[in-house]
Amino acid sequence: MTDTDNTLPRAVVEAKDGRRYTLRPIQPSDAPSLMRGYQALSPQERWFRMLHAVPELSEAAAEAFCTPDLTRDFCLVLEGQDELAGEILGGARITGEHNGRDCEFSVSLRPEVRGLGLAQQALRMALQLAAAAGYQRAYGTISRDNRGMINLAVLLGFNIRQDPDDPACVIAEKTLTP
Repeated sequence: MTDTDNTLPRAVVEAKDGRRYTLRPIQPSDAPSLMRGYQALSPQERWFRMLHAVPELSEAAAEAFCTPDLTRDFCLVLEGQDELAGEILGGARITGEHNGRDCEFSVSLRPEVRGLGLAQQALRMALQLAAAAGYQRAYGTISRDNRGMINLAVLLGFNIRQDPDDPACVIAEKTLTP
C-alpha cells in the first residue's frame, strides 16, 4: 500500500460526544504515530494488544503493521484532532487466513478517546469490508481480563468461548454475511 492508495474507503464517524473523526486506510507514513500511540497504552493495555509483553513497538514492527498484505489484510485507522492532530488514535485490523474464508480481527484505541464509540465504529466497518471481501468468519483471541474488548465483541454479535489452548484467553467468533 502506498500513501496514495485509495482501495479502501474513507469515512467520517461521529463519536458519542458529537465530534467527527476520519476513518481511513493505514499508510506507511503512519508508522511513527503508531509507535507513539502504542507507548500511550498502559503496560496492561500493551499486553492485551499483543497477548504477550512487548514494552515498545519497534520501527520495523510499526512499518509492518502499516503495510498490510492487501491481497488479504487491511487496517482502518482513526485520525486525531486538536492536541492529537496528526496522530493515529487507533483502529481495526483484519488479517485474512490463507483459506480465504476466515479472518482475525484486532482493535486498538488510545486511552484519550476511549468510551466514545470509535472502536465499535472502526471494527464494524472493518467487518463489513471483510464480508464484502468474501470472508465468512471473523475471530479474535482476547485476554479473559480484557472486559472492554469482550464487551465490544458481544455488542457486535460475536459468540464468546473459552480458548481451548490458553485458559487466560477467550475466542470471539462471528459468521459474516455480505
